[in-house]
Amino acid sequence: MSKITASARGEQCQVRYYWINYHNPETVVFAHSNKYQHGKGMGLKAKDEFGAYACYRCHAIYDGHEKRPSHVPKEYVDEIFEKGMGKTRDILRAKGLL
Repeated sequence: MSKITASARGEQCQVRYYWINYHNPETVVFAHSNKYQHGKGMGLKAKDEFGAYACYRCHAIYDGHEKRPSHVPKEYVDEIFEKGMGKTRDILRAKGLL
């Protein structure tokens, strides 16, 4: 586990999909981007600088393990995750990890 992924412990979810009413801080992990341009590949996670602090439910929705509401397009899920990555990068810079 890298310093960046370990830094998620005790953090707040930065993705925060609006239809989830409880973002349990005890379940926050470092969720890696699923984008090829961020280093994601077959059997490879994206580079650590491309991820967000995400609670279990937000991570599951982003990865497709939990269904998003039918009125929510995949592009919106990705857009909110990207915003969460930006917020997480700010936190990582403040911690001296980026």
